[in-house]
Amino acid sequence: MRLGFSTASLAAFISSLALTACGNSDSSSSGSTQQSASPSMAIKAVGETRAALKAALRTYKNGDAAAAQEQVAEAYVSHFEEAEEPLDGKNHELKESLEHAISDDLRASMKAGRSPAVVQAQVDKIVADLGKAEAALQ
Repeated sequence: MRLGFSTASLAAFISSLALTACGNSDSSSSGSTQQSASPSMAIKAVGETRAALKAALRTYKNGDAAAAQEQVAEAYVSHFEEAEEPLDGKNHELKESLEHAISDDLRASMKAGRSPAVVQAQVDKIVADLGKAEAALQ
């Protein structure tokens, strides 16, 4: 009989943990809803992405490719990702193009040691596309 009570108690405890976990899941999903950027926040994030990429370009031109790659990764994660969802709703192709250009192409060029002129051209193209993103988000 004691075993039955322990099993029941254990089952109740596990159930309460499961409910608590569900509650945490709900709160984190509402957190992600709050994290979804408004158009004005997305426009700000696009501007911050632009500034961060220009800083990464300066770092690259100064000869520190590894630091520049990190700056590009940080620009993507800390800034561009905030604009992705709203931009995706306005212009999916542009969002995909920017995502690929920043997170893959630019970092790969830096890693490969491409000339500063090549990297400059890539950043110029991305900056132009970020301008299109801002316009789309208006």
